[in-house]
Amino acid sequence: MRVAFVGKGGSGKTTVSALFARYVASRGLPVVAVDADINQHLGMVLGVEEEALPRPMGSHLTEIKEWLRGDNPRISSAAAMVKTTPPGRGSRLLELPPAPGAG
Repeated sequence: MRVAFVGKGGSGKTTVSALFARYVASRGLPVVAVDADINQHLGMVLGVEEEALPRPMGSHLTEIKEWLRGDNPRISSAAAMVKTTPPGRGSRLLELPPAPGAG
């Protein structure tokens, strides 16, 4: 099963994600928690030691924008991208393959 929590900033996604991950783990089920927010706090909320936390995605923002920009001729550089820049021809979008058993 795949579960994602999405919403606007400050809506409680990290809190709900951490509570859900802890609940599922307490039931003895495997959990992989992914924090794909630029402002990552899920590891900290789950109690991961500060030294073990990965570098925040925000520190890779230029590289992320360049990868997503791809070969889109309408976007001249990562600096030209803003939150509302739509994808276009040549852009790279992320897709998850279907979950096993999904139909």
